[in-house]
Amino acid sequence: MTIEHDFFGILGSDDDSGEVYWSDTAELGDQNVEIDVSSPDEESVSSEALDIVAAMINALEDLDSQARESLVADLSAEVSVTSQFIVAQFEELDAEVLEDALIWDSGDKQIDYLRSIQLQRIGFHPHHIGNDQHFAVLDYSISPHETDALLVVTLDVHGDTIVIATDS
Repeated sequence: MTIEHDFFGILGSDDDSGEVYWSDTAELGDQNVEIDVSSPDEESVSSEALDIVAAMINALEDLDSQARESLVADLSAEVSVTSQFIVAQFEELDAEVLEDALIWDSGDKQIDYLRSIQLQRIGFHPHHIGNDQHFAVLDYSISPHETDALLVVTLDVHGDTIVIATDS
């Protein structure tokens, strides 16, 4: 069984597992971002959910800006995942690597860091359409060739941030 969609074309798996998978690369500014769409089974994916994924891909700059705004807002918490991640990166990465990676210099290291991180990948999960389910997962890195550490922003189907986490 397969799903046909105007934006994605034909989605489905070659075997009988029913898994849905699609991937592509999109441009965001002067960088490429990996995008994938996956679901463990076709029955749980609606055409409306795929329409939302397509709209989010077409509005990639807005999605990225919204995720970055949630990272900045997270900094205001007394102890936040974002601030702890940034501190760890400044401690772990070589000063020269950070100097090359930080493209902003406002004097606020945390804000400069968040302005300088690169969106590496967005994973969409169209079978997660509930308000508190991970519909889109955005992976950010300061220097993808120097570190595997990621700052991860998870959005629900409405584009609202539900989780900020790290992945190393």
